[in-house]
Amino acid sequence: MHITLIVAIVTGLTEVIKRIGLPSKFAPLTAISIGLIISFLNRGALPTDIVIMTGIVAGLTSAGLYSGTKAVINK
Repeated sequence: MHITLIVAIVTGLTEVIKRIGLPSKFAPLTAISIGLIISFLNRGALPTDIVIMTGIVAGLTSAGLYSGTKAVINK
């Protein structure tokens, strides 16, 4: 699975979890956790350190995407 697809899935799942009742301050941690889980599920033959970095990058990208969009909308 390509990292851009992982970021889209992480963003969507994080938003769903927030709408269920997760406080917004925990959204970045949730995004990173979901990114790591998806990366490990999609591991294939990749080394563990690459899988971990992919999950962290996907989570942080998702959190940044949300923050950036929120900042633009609120201006």
